[in-house]
Amino acid sequence: MAKSETTTGKLIYEAPEQMIRMIKMIKRLSISTTLISAGVQPILYPKLIASGSSLTMGFATITCAGIFISPLILNWFTKRYVTKLYYDDQNDQFVAKHLNLLNRDVQLKYKSNQVQIPEMLGIFTTYTVGQKKQPLFVDSNLVIDMKLYKQMLGYDLPIDLRPESVFQKKPQQQQQQSKNDSKKH
Repeated sequence: MAKSETTTGKLIYEAPEQMIRMIKMIKRLSISTTLISAGVQPILYPKLIASGSSLTMGFATITCAGIFISPLILNWFTKRYVTKLYYDDQNDQFVAKHLNLLNRDVQLKYKSNQVQIPEMLGIFTTYTVGQKKQPLFVDSNLVIDMKLYKQMLGYDLPIDLRPESVFQKKPQQQQQQSKNDSKKH
C-alpha cells in the first residue's frame, strides 16, 4: 500500500504536522489550566467568602467561568480544522478527520452530495456537511489530489446559470401583479 493509501481510503489532504501539534499543545494547555483552576477552587472560595467583599467574589466567579469555558470555545474553533481528508472509492464517500475536545481523532463520513459551499464563507469554513451544516476547514493550497477535492465540492458538476430565485418568484409576482391590477380597476 502506498503512503497516501490507508484503510480509510486515498489521502486527499493532510494538514501540516506543525499546525496539528500546535493545536494539540494549545488545547492541552487550556485543559490543564482549567483542571488546575478547578483544583484551586476549594481553597480559594472559602477565603474569598471570609473576606466578605462581593466585588472580589463576583470578579473571581467571572474569572473562573472564563477559565472553564475557554477549552469549549477553543474546541468550537478547532473542531472545524480537518487534519486529514480521505476518499473511500469502495463506498464513494469522503472521510474527514479532525480533533475533538480531548485531542482524539474523530472521523466524519459523508458523500459529495452532502457537501455545501456557504454563500458567505466564515473565517474557518471552507464547506459545510450534512443537514446540520457542520462547518469544516481545509487549506486548498495543501490539497494532494485536487481532482477528488473538486469532485467533493461539486465543481465537476455542470453549472446551472439560471437563477432559481427568479423562477420561484415569477408565479408569485404574477399573482401579486394580478391583485394589483384588480385593485386598480
